[in-house]
Amino acid sequence: MIIDAHLHVFAAHSPRRPRTVDELAPAERTAPIEDLTSVMAAAGVDRAVLVPLGPEDDYVTECRRARPGTFVTVAVADDETTGRRPGLDPVGRLRERAETAGFAALRMNWLGEPRLPLTESPAFGVLRELARTGTVLWFYAPPEQLPLLAEAVRALPDLPVVLNHLGFCPENMTVDPHGRPRFDTVLPPPTLPAVLRLARHPQVRVMFSGQYAFSHRAYPYRDLDPLVGEVFEAYGADRLMWASDYPWTRDVPGYASLPALVEHQLPGLTATERAAVLGGTAKNLFADVWGK
Repeated sequence: MIIDAHLHVFAAHSPRRPRTVDELAPAERTAPIEDLTSVMAAAGVDRAVLVPLGPEDDYVTECRRARPGTFVTVAVADDETTGRRPGLDPVGRLRERAETAGFAALRMNWLGEPRLPLTESPAFGVLRELARTGTVLWFYAPPEQLPLLAEAVRALPDLPVVLNHLGFCPENMTVDPHGRPRFDTVLPPPTLPAVLRLARHPQVRVMFSGQYAFSHRAYPYRDLDPLVGEVFEAYGADRLMWASDYPWTRDVPGYASLPALVEHQLPGLTATERAAVLGGTAKNLFADVWGK
């Protein structure tokens, strides 16, 4: 079984269905579920994890409810859900959204103010709620948030965490000529040692994805081979999960080419290890949704 552990689907922005709009996803751009299921079928991908562009839960929730055996969903935290906007009840907001949308993970890019202890952050209660409910922290945040994440996994050993896109921390995103996110990052990134140290905590997993956005070369992104090798050595196949980051990769390098990146960048895997990266890790992470 092959599971795409992270991708985006969205409709055009409209008054009836508002969504996040920016340079990457202008109002008219779409990534409909019908196209996703078509490219998944052509590539032999069986299941997927759906992530909205922003805190709008409705479209991915509709898609999951239509095919609950195929999809699980991630929610994207906004300032109300993290507590970054003062005077609100972030845990109450999280519970309200979870009851309505039924998501399995929460994507966060802010855990607190970097100079303050995590326990003083309004987001700490949200992290405790995630740990209590087994909801996965889908982490994709600037470098200054990594120390707070390290505090979180020490304080909350039951908090499941997935580091997005090989643990890279996004900064200064641009949009490339193919309509994809682009980050001009030094390789290896200065955050890599912190990402490798997080492997000491067994609840932390890493997404095998995002190479196109950080590499300085074309597919199969050979300049990332050393980094991928270090991440694999630290985390192992059972904590590494392949993802496409559709729709940004749909045409370049092409959705069907992406599962083969596992073989290109980790050529020494056993069949069991390859199966874990391509789907087993994600299936186990979401066993409460998809079953064992």
